[in-house]
Amino acid sequence: MKTRSNIFNWVMYDFANSLVMIVFFLYFAQWIVIDRGVSDLNFNLTFTISAVMLLLTVPVTGTYLDRSWRRITGLRITTVMTALFYGICAWMAITNNNAAALIFFTLGLYSYLLSFTFYTPLINDIAPPERRGRISGYGIAANYLGQITGLIIALPFSTGAISLFGGAARAETLLPGVIGFMILALPMLIFFKEPMKNKREKIKLSQAIKETFKETKFMLRFSSVGFFLLSYFLFNDAILTVVNNFPIFLEQVWRVSDTTKTYLLLAIMVTSAIGGTLSGHLADRWGHKKTMILVLIVWALIFPMMGFISYWPLFIAICIMMGLWFGANWAVSRSVMSYVSPQGKHNLSFAYYGLAERASSFIGPLVWGGIVTGLITMGAYRYRIAMFSLAIFILLGLWAMSRVKSDRKN
Repeated sequence: MKTRSNIFNWVMYDFANSLVMIVFFLYFAQWIVIDRGVSDLNFNLTFTISAVMLLLTVPVTGTYLDRSWRRITGLRITTVMTALFYGICAWMAITNNNAAALIFFTLGLYSYLLSFTFYTPLINDIAPPERRGRISGYGIAANYLGQITGLIIALPFSTGAISLFGGAARAETLLPGVIGFMILALPMLIFFKEPMKNKREKIKLSQAIKETFKETKFMLRFSSVGFFLLSYFLFNDAILTVVNNFPIFLEQVWRVSDTTKTYLLLAIMVTSAIGGTLSGHLADRWGHKKTMILVLIVWALIFPMMGFISYWPLFIAICIMMGLWFGANWAVSRSVMSYVSPQGKHNLSFAYYGLAERASSFIGPLVWGGIVTGLITMGAYRYRIAMFSLAIFILLGLWAMSRVKSDRKN
C-alpha cells in the first residue's frame, strides 16, 4: 500500500508542476515579449542564465544526495522556492515591472528546474527496473493532464472574463497558476515516504566538490552514460527551445488569438498524455534505446515541416501529431537514464541528466534568439528559419544516441 501511495504522490507532483509551467510558458512569454516589447533575445537569456546557475550547482547537489541528503528534503525546499519566486514574478507582471519580472522569472525557473534533481531519481525508490518505463509514462501522462488543467484555469483570466488585480489579462493568469501548483504539490511534500539511507554521511562543501569531480570521472568511464547525456543535451536543446518560444511563434507567424492558442495546446496535451503512456509500455516491451531512436527520427522530420508549412489546417495536424512525440520523449528518456546509470550512482547520474536537460537551454535559446533578432528585417519568416535550424540538433542527438549500449543486448 505504501508503494502505491508513493507512486500516486510521485505522479501527482508531475501533475502539479506542469500546471504552473504551462501557465508561465504560454502567458509570461507573450506578456514580456509581445505586450511589453522585450526582445526575443533578452527573454531567451533568462533560460541561459538559469542554465548557468544549474551548471554551477547541480553536480555538487548530486554528490550530496548520494552521500548525505534525503531527496524529499531537497524537493520540499526547491518547491517552496519555486512558488515564492514565481509568485513574486506574477505580482511584478501585474504591476508592469519588466526588469523585476524577468529577474524573479529566472530565479523561479532555476528553482523549478533544480527541483527535478531531487524529484526524478525518486522513481528508483518506487518502481523496480522492469516497471520504470511504465511508471515514468504515468508521470508524463499526469504532467500533460496538469498542463491541460492549467490552460483551462488560465483561460478566463486571459480573456478578461475574470480580473482579480486590474492588471493586463496575460499577467492576471500567472498567480492562480502558482497557487494551484503549491496546493497540488502538498501530497508529495507531506506524505511521500522515502526509504532511509543505511548510512548518512556529513560532508563539507569543499569535499563535495572534490567528490563530484572524482565521481563524475568514474561515471563517465561508462561510455553509454556519456553518449546518452550528450544525445539528451542536443535533442532536448531543440525541443525545449521550441517549447519556450512556441506561443511567440504562433503569434508572430500565424497571428492567432490566445483562445485559439489554448485550444491548440489542449489538443497537443491530450496527444502528449497518450504518447507518454504508450511509449512507456512500448519501451518496456521493445527496448528503450530502439524506442528513443524512433522518437528522434520523427522529431527530425517534424521541425522542418513546422518551419515551412503555410497552410494552417495542415500545421494544426502536425502540431497535434507532435504531441505524441512530446510525451514519448520525456517518458523514454527518463527510463533510458535509469538503465544506463552505474550501480550506486543513480543520484549523480540523474543530477547530470537534469543538468543535460536544463543546461541544453544554454545553446538553443541563444541560437533562436540570435536568428530572430539578427534577421529582424525578414519579418515573421525569421521564426520559420529558427524552427528549421533546430533540426540540426536533433540529428546530432540521434548520432550520439546510436552509440548508447542497447538495454536488450541479452
